[in-house]
Amino acid sequence: MKKSGGIFGFAVFTVLWIMPPCCKLTAGPADSLKTLAAAASADTTAIRLLVETGDHYARLDQHDSALYYYNKALSRVVPEYENRYIPGIYYKLNRLFYKNGNYDISLEYLFKVLLHYDIIRASAHDTAKIETQTALAYGDIGLSYFSMENYLKSKEYFEKGYTIIKKLSQSAQKTDATETLFVFVLNLGSVHVALEEFGKAREYFEVALGLNKQLGKIAYDAVLYNNLGIIFKEEKNYQKAYEYYIKSADIREIIKDTAGLAQVNNNLGNLEFERGNYKIAIDFLQKALNYSRKSKNLKSEMLSADFLSQTYEKTREFDKALEMHKLFKQLHDSILDSEKLHQTARLELQYQYEKLRKEAELQQEIALAKKERKSLIYLIIAGIFLFTVVILYLINRNQRIKMRQVKLVKESLELEQKNLTLEKQNLELELDYRNKELATHVMYLVNKNEFLASITEKLLAIRHMLLPENRTVVQEIIREMKSNIDNTVWNEFEVRFQNVHQDFYQKLGEKYPDLTPNEIKLCAFLRLNMTTKDISSITFQSLKSIQVARARLRKKLGITRDENLVSLLQQLG
Repeated sequence: MKKSGGIFGFAVFTVLWIMPPCCKLTAGPADSLKTLAAAASADTTAIRLLVETGDHYARLDQHDSALYYYNKALSRVVPEYENRYIPGIYYKLNRLFYKNGNYDISLEYLFKVLLHYDIIRASAHDTAKIETQTALAYGDIGLSYFSMENYLKSKEYFEKGYTIIKKLSQSAQKTDATETLFVFVLNLGSVHVALEEFGKAREYFEVALGLNKQLGKIAYDAVLYNNLGIIFKEEKNYQKAYEYYIKSADIREIIKDTAGLAQVNNNLGNLEFERGNYKIAIDFLQKALNYSRKSKNLKSEMLSADFLSQTYEKTREFDKALEMHKLFKQLHDSILDSEKLHQTARLELQYQYEKLRKEAELQQEIALAKKERKSLIYLIIAGIFLFTVVILYLINRNQRIKMRQVKLVKESLELEQKNLTLEKQNLELELDYRNKELATHVMYLVNKNEFLASITEKLLAIRHMLLPENRTVVQEIIREMKSNIDNTVWNEFEVRFQNVHQDFYQKLGEKYPDLTPNEIKLCAFLRLNMTTKDISSITFQSLKSIQVARARLRKKLGITRDENLVSLLQQLG
């Protein structure tokens, strides 16, 4: 037989909530509605009436109306009454959403409750009371997580609450917390069953049995015996499981708990099915079916029909198996429809919650916008004033900067002019120095050539006195000396001249492209203001030849008799 949560039937109890005294209301809802308008000016009275009206609609399962009045009550709470009213209202909202299956929203309100308790704890005189309420809130959080099948989180919060209650019960205050401890222990056992940690679950249930001896509530024993039966069955200890199921059934017979009897008989039927005792299983399941119908528990009845269908198949009573399967299908569809209606109601409540929250957020935004608008006006005025001050400061600063820049530009121009003058003077001095150096070198070359020419003339003078075989050698020496002297002098002169007058040849070639190499040489010598005699010494040409060359150059350059040839060439660089 397949496993199902309905077979096991372990219970998780709601933690017993201690409502803050301020929220215990006694007036009837009709009176609340009548007097609400009259009490509108009194915050505390209005809050109590609104909460009571919400309670009235919650009892009638009109959850959207209950939500509306709880939220109206919250909107009337002023800061000085927050700690007095808000935790209780939040708890009511938590129960409202938990009942409708909106567990996530239920948790949201429970965590808000805890936040308020953290604030209250700092100034509370009765710490035991606030700690108890905190523990109970942990219990409800564990319950919500359990319903969401998040068993690890459920266990975490049940343990937190249990630790606080246990510590309080052992403290000097000796608070009577036996029933609250019982609920936490039972819930922790149930969580361990859900986690399939059966050994740990059995330990908690046995502790719960001990606590219930002090409470003396046999209904709790019935629950615990049923849960222990489930654990022993899971551990394949069928005899122990049977004994505990029977103990639970006996108590439920005494207290006439038909829903409990349906549950435990389903479990007994399931146990006998696994043991192969199909006839005995059918007896227990038929009882479970009857008790389910008496208690109008459709889920329990559906499980009974499903288990009977499977058991009749084993006994080969196929007609009865089909009949039970049809009943199972009918009940399943009915429950499904009911769950759909519940889901619709849950979604409607969630929609109302979102709507009210958005309305509250909108109101807060409107109030904040008004406040921000007022602040913005002051800010704009301050901004305009500050902007004006900044503009005036910037204008004044800009004016000073402009005046400083004009002064700097003027000083920079003056400095630049001085630098240009100094640079020009330096260039002129450098050019003059180079010209003098070049002229000195030219004079050195002239003297050198004159010396070589003197040697050549002396060799020429004694040539006829030499032997014929020596005469030829001397003649060759004279010829080579004249040739080498001419080329060396010119090459050395040209290199030095270009170092001083770099652009002269380029400008001369651009302006007078038809000049011959000899005419270019003559122009270079004249640029240095050399005399005809000096040029003759360097070039080994006669004075007359130089004079003729100068005349031809003047004509080629198009210079009149009144113009100075040297000045013209010096202007080229």
